Amino acid sequence: SIASSLLAHPSRLQILVAVVQYQTRLKEPRRGLCSSWLASLDPGQGPVQVPLWVRPGGLTFPETPDTPVIMVGPGTGVAPFRAAVQERVAQGRNGNLLFFGCRSRHQDFYWAAEWLDLEKRGCLTLFTAFSREQEQKVYVQHRIRELGPLVWDLLERRGACFYLAGNAKCMPADVSEALTSVFREEGGLSSPDAAAYLAGLQRTLRFQSETWA
Repeated sequence: SIASSLLAHPSRLQILVAVVQYQTRLKEPRRGLCSSWLASLDPGQGPVQVPLWVRPGGLTFPETPDTPVIMVGPGTGVAPFRAAVQERVAQGRNGNLLFFGCRSRHQDFYWAAEWLDLEKRGCLTLFTAFSREQEQKVYVQHRIRELGPLVWDLLERRGACFYLAGNAKCMPADVSEALTSVFREEGGLSSPDAAAYLAGLQRTLRFQSETWA
């Protein structure tokens, strides 16, 4: 996903890429084709040309300026939300709440300085989950449960929109489960009603996701 706004960077297109490099169970090396190629480029050695095309993203943000947005983007899933936050801040829209998760604040806390600066300016509310910094792993879904009263208030009373981006393996289901738990505990809904509430958010595009394998 594009990770920058043209309002903030008119002449640049910024992306966030994690280089894919690992070993299979049989110890066979595997490298991501595109990410490894991008990592091998060296603009210091001369002009670099990257062939690309741009297509519209799948996330649609509210047009009304006072509608809060809740964004959940662990790891590189935060990329589209950096673009969205830059765009919204440039438009004077400050109701931005971001849940970001990674292994360690010292290794993969992407754009940490930028997020913290936006927090100081009152443009962003940031909640982090650093999964490997304590004995028991903490993920974004745990933070959502912990902040259930705030999440419920924003969705039910302030008409917030909820956005999710990242790896499609387990995280989306875990976040959805955390949300339905919030609906039960904070909204007093039964399990079927909590599931129906989430389905209603999805149907009205107040819950949108962009995930990949």
